[in-house]
Amino acid sequence: MILIALILSVVFGSIGFLVTEKNARYSLSGYNTMSEQDRQQFDIVSYIRLFKQFHLTLAATLFIGVCLLSLIDNNWASIFMTVYPLVAYLYFLVKTAAYNKGKSGQKAGSYIAGTVLVVVIGTLLFTSFKDYKSSELRLNADKLAIEGSFGIKINRKQVEEQQLVDRIPEISYKENGFAAGDYAKGRFRTKDGRTVWLFVNKKASRFLWIKSAQGDIFYSHDQMDMQTLSRNIEQWIAGNN
Repeated sequence: MILIALILSVVFGSIGFLVTEKNARYSLSGYNTMSEQDRQQFDIVSYIRLFKQFHLTLAATLFIGVCLLSLIDNNWASIFMTVYPLVAYLYFLVKTAAYNKGKSGQKAGSYIAGTVLVVVIGTLLFTSFKDYKSSELRLNADKLAIEGSFGIKINRKQVEEQQLVDRIPEISYKENGFAAGDYAKGRFRTKDGRTVWLFVNKKASRFLWIKSAQGDIFYSHDQMDMQTLSRNIEQWIAGNN
C-alpha cells in the first residue's frame, strides 16, 4: 500500500510541473478550448501557480496520510488513499471557480465535474461499509452462499471437502475482485497458476478452505468462530443438517 501511495504521490507531484504557462493553451483542460479573447482575460499566471501548489500539496499529504494511517489501520489507509484525492480535486474546483467568472460554458463544466465527483465520493464511501468487513456465509438445504461483493453460490453436490488452514495461497494478481486494506474478495490467481476464490481478512489467524467444483475457496470472518463454522459445514456436506 505504501508503494502505491508513493507512486500516486509522484504522479500528482509530476502533474504540478507538467502544466506551465507556455503549454497551458494545449495541455490545460478548459483553457485550451477558450477563445483568444477569453484567454487574454484569464489570469493564467496565478492559476498555474495555484495549480502547481495544489498538486505538490496533494502529493505530500497523500503519502504522509497513508503512511500514518497504515500504522493504525490498513483499511482506513486504503479508504483515505482512494477518497482523499477526489475530495482534494473537489476542493480545487471550488477554489478555482472564480477563474471562470462570466464564462458560462466553463462554469457549467465545473458544475458537472463537481457533481460527478460528489457522486463518486459518496459511492466509494457507501461501498466501503460493505467491502471493508467480512462477507457473510449462509447455508441452506442445498446451497452454500457467500454474500456481498463478488459473492458466490455453490450447490452442496459441488462441495467436496473442507478444513481449517493457517494461511491462504500466495497471490499473484486478482482476476475479478476487491483487494484493499486487509480484505480480499473475489477471484484471484495464485503464484503457482491456480484460480482461487478469496473472502478473507488477510490478518486472520485461521481460514476455512473449501474444495469445490468451482474452485478452491478461502474464507474467514472477523466475529465468527471458525472451528464451529468448520464443523457446521462438515455436517452440511454430509447432509446431517
